[in-house]
Amino acid sequence: MKKIVLLICAVFVVSSLSLMALDRKKGNVDNGKKIFKEQCKTCHNGKDAKKLTPAHKTRAQWKRYLKNNGKKLFRKHEKANVKLNLNEKDINDLWSFCYVGALDSEKPQTCD
Repeated sequence: MKKIVLLICAVFVVSSLSLMALDRKKGNVDNGKKIFKEQCKTCHNGKDAKKLTPAHKTRAQWKRYLKNNGKKLFRKHEKANVKLNLNEKDINDLWSFCYVGALDSEKPQTCD
């Protein structure tokens, strides 16, 4: 019985930590916009790579894409041989910007 309780507690702690890692309220929207323009829009312009703006995804889609410190984001760019220069704070700032500008937000952002 003790092992089951410990296992449940461990799962709860680990899942709580991963939820706290991506906190839009702690991110800086203005810095996220700057990062998006400098690191995303340079390639995702419709010529070099598929056009991408915060309004191309919903908040839930952006969260899935950026969770776990951008694991999926980095994996996709590694496959395309693109090196991203983003740290944990940058990912959180990017999440904050994409959250306020997402397709299902009050003011979807095109970042143009």
